[in-house]
Formats: sequence, C-alpha cells, structure tokens
Amino acid sequence: MDIAVIGAGGSVGREIVHLILAEQLLDCDRKMVLVGNPDGPSASSVYGYAVDLIDAYAEKSPSIEVTLNAEEIRGDLIIMAGGATIPIGHGGGRISRDFLAEKNAPIFERYASALARTGHGSEIVICVSNPNELAVTIFAKHLGRRRVIGMGAFLDSMRFRKEIALDLGIRRQRIHGFIAGEHGLNLVPLWSGIHIYGLTETVLKENLARIRRGHVTERFPKDVSDAVAVLTPLIERGRIREAYELVDRYPPDIRVALKPFVTHFSGAKTVTGTAKAAVELIRMITLGNDALVSGQIVLDGEFHGIRGTLGVPFVVGNQGVDRVIELELSPEEKDLLVRCAESVRIKLERFV
Repeated sequence: MDIAVIGAGGSVGREIVHLILAEQLLDCDRKMVLVGNPDGPSASSVYGYAVDLIDAYAEKSPSIEVTLNAEEIRGDLIIMAGGATIPIGHGGGRISRDFLAEKNAPIFERYASALARTGHGSEIVICVSNPNELAVTIFAKHLGRRRVIGMGAFLDSMRFRKEIALDLGIRRQRIHGFIAGEHGLNLVPLWSGIHIYGLTETVLKENLARIRRGHVTERFPKDVSDAVAVLTPLIERGRIREAYELVDRYPPDIRVALKPFVTHFSGAKTVTGTAKAAVELIRMITLGNDALVSGQIVLDGEFHGIRGTLGVPFVVGNQGVDRVIELELSPEEKDLLVRCAESVRIKLERFV
C-alpha cells in the first residue's frame, strides 16, 4: 500500500512518518507522500523533512514525494493528521473543542472533497486530527462510511489496557478491553467486556472491583468533570507534578480521560503515544489481516441502534470497516453510549 500523510509537517504527522519508516511498514517499491500546508510553515519545512528522511533511511526507504496540493494526493492509505490543535498556553485548559471544530472543519472539507474528486476510489482514511468525530463525519460524507476510520477510541483503548495493567502489575498485551464513545473527556469505558489472560472469571471480577476503587460507570462523566475542575487550576499555575499525583489517585478509566489532558497542557502534548497508536492501526491494515479494534466510525444502527459517528468495536481489514461488533453491554454502559451519541450529534450539527 502507498501511504500519504496529510499534515506531515506537524508534530504528530512527522512522528507518524518517522515511525512508518523506522519500523519498515513500507517496502522500497512503495511510495510515501508527505502533504504540507501551502499556507503554513510546512510549505517549506516538509521539503527539508523529506531530504532528512532520505538521508536517514536511504537503504530501506520507499519513494518519498512531497505535495502542497490537495488535488495531487495519491495513496491507498491516507492519514489525516493536519489541522489546528488546542493551544497549550495559559488558560488553554478551558478552551472547548468547539475551537478546534471551527478551525478544522474547513480543512477536513478541503481534503475530503479533493480525495473524492481525484482519488482512485478505494482509499482508506485514518483520521488522527481532532475533533476526531468531526473529521470522520466529513471524510465519510465524501468517501463513504466504510472507508473512514477515526483512531480516537483505538488510542483510548490502548491507554485503558495500559492503565489496568499498571494497577494489576502485568503487561498490557494480556488484557482485552475497549473504550467507546467520544474521543477525549467524554469517552465511555466498557468494563463489562474486559478479560485477562490467565485469570478466571471470579478472580477477574475481584481484581477489577479492587482497582476501580469504588467508582461506578453511571458516575463516570461526573467523576471526570469534577476531576478536571480541580486539575485545571493546577495546570494553569504550572503545577504539573501535583496534577499527575492527583490523577494517579483515580481508577484506570478516569486516568485514561485525565492523563492526556494534563500531558497536552504540560507542554509535552501527546505526540509519541498518538503517533505510535496510529502506526499500530496502519500496521494492521497494511498486513491485510482482519482485526477487532475500537475506533470512530459512522454507524447506521449496527451498534445497539445507535446512528451517527461514535467510537465502537469493529473489524478492520484492508478495505476499511468490515463489520461492526455489537458487544453485550451493561445497562449503564449502554445508557452512557446513547447519551454520548446524542451529545456528539448535537455538536456535529453545527459544523457539518
């Protein structure tokens, strides 16, 4: 598969490109297209980045091309990593994602419509940019919902498994479990679907009850909201270490929502983790093997009757979304997801 990365001059896009080459996901006879912003700094820097990459990976590099023109994007797998991010300066923690939606909706529209006009008709698009649901909705409007995947819930699910593993003192790969819902603070943890290699059902329930520390699913949104209200003043005063210490007092699902929030506004942002997750999803698709993942897709009632863009489990293959997997949910999880879907729908109506 040839790969094009939109936003290759940005921090996340650059890291995705670097990891694809470093991990040799593309053979030497394939093509990597770096797409820069003609109206931003990458209009020049992306050319230098291409030269630097060839210096580093000349012996094993695919062909590397650069374009600033949306109409010239060619690839089988398109990574949408361009657009604005929430600023990390003073007060940034109080900025709504509506800020991103207003900035990025026209950018998503420009690239999605260009692909629809000039693409070969079989491209798969992985949306990394935020708001993730908005990116997926706009690209799916132009390209069809089976060919567009948002990696928000995929990344959140990796974080969820990692946080559970930390509390249990085991490796992440032993844990199966998903995050669903909206990417960001409004995610929905699916505790009912957790299973761990080597643990009986009884031992699993005991361990999960212990690490949840008395928190319950129906209170999850309020727990996150209350924690953000306490964390924001700490972040704005630069007391990042204290913020992380506070986050660590919470159970794994709440930490999944809170840690990226603190990391972004610490100044480090979430570049490495986001890029690594994107590359893992890219690897699954380029290998051609169907895999069960969770991610943002456009639903038409396949998952508990929900319609619209939301993070849910589905099978992904080398043609995109193969089929949605309707997991059995607890009543509390289903209620949160339905409410989340309605919240996302209302947000998207303003921009699509």
